[in-house]
Amino acid sequence: MPPSPPPIQRVTFLIIFSLAFLMLGLILWPFWNQLFLAFLLATVFHPAYLKMITRIRPWLAASLTCLLITLCVFLPFLFSIGALSTDIPRVIQLVRKNDLLLQLQQSLQGNVLIHRATDFLAEYGIVIDIDRLPEMIAKFSTTAALYLYNKISGLAADIINFIFQFCIVITGVFFLLIEFERLTAFLLRLSPLPETQNRYLIERFSSISGAILVGNTLSGLIQGVAGGGYFAVMGYVSPVLWGTVMAVAAFLPIVGIGLVLVPTVVILFFKGYGWQALFTLVFYALLSFSIDYLFKPKFVGVQAQLPPLLVLLSIIGGISMYGLMGIIYGPLALTAFLTLSDMYFCEYQTYFEHQDANNT
Repeated sequence: MPPSPPPIQRVTFLIIFSLAFLMLGLILWPFWNQLFLAFLLATVFHPAYLKMITRIRPWLAASLTCLLITLCVFLPFLFSIGALSTDIPRVIQLVRKNDLLLQLQQSLQGNVLIHRATDFLAEYGIVIDIDRLPEMIAKFSTTAALYLYNKISGLAADIINFIFQFCIVITGVFFLLIEFERLTAFLLRLSPLPETQNRYLIERFSSISGAILVGNTLSGLIQGVAGGGYFAVMGYVSPVLWGTVMAVAAFLPIVGIGLVLVPTVVILFFKGYGWQALFTLVFYALLSFSIDYLFKPKFVGVQAQLPPLLVLLSIIGGISMYGLMGIIYGPLALTAFLTLSDMYFCEYQTYFEHQDANNT
């Protein structure tokens, strides 16, 4: 066993190593989102890459995997941006010209249950002005639509920057696929934890995060395509827009695609289309039940099931901190915490309890 270096040497090394790590972090910080996505995609598509390298060279297998990611992610995303940038202004104009808000106001004013509810709330100091409710809904809807339109228009106008960032992601995926084993071995040597714990942490996090990402993405795509197709068949406005919104809303537990379909049922009911409202409600119930309660749990598996309330809060908190990427960051942070909690229960809890017993 080599002799231990003197304290001054250890301190000097730790200072230099920390400065080098900090400098590297500052250099790579502008590309943090791209590198994180590259690592996540490389983890998800690594099994497909391993199957291909048994027949072809690693660089060709990595290239085909990157091509698959481009066809599955990049091109549909560009199509959605273009469709949304043209659909949102039409929806805003339709809302402004439609008499839906007037019909809603008349229905609310003539509804006995609504008046009883407002009188009951007024006794506790909660005053709701029914006459101003449609106006508030109109302002909120217009503001939200304009905000979404400005964001999407910014993405469409800055398409060169988006392509550049996507090229960084794809380049990162290419090299991570080829160097995956070497990078894993490097991280295992760098970590101060025992190798068994490191491998448990990496395997657990990779399996759960991959299952959650792929399961939720497939569920969102299925519900978005089905919802957009339903809007197109029924002749409703902007099926691409609302299909995309449902695909994103499907990531939210409890709420899900009901964020779009439930208001659609209400609107159809107030406009006098009772059968269409009933059919839409049945479609929402069947689609949500079959995907959220049959397909997703079976696909993700028991090991990746998380408490719905914590998932919802992690997504909302992630969006508030990181924007759209928070849909991914939030659940992954929750996954990391629960994985470390499992490691604590398995590896450290008994040790700490034994230490406490010795101290007493």
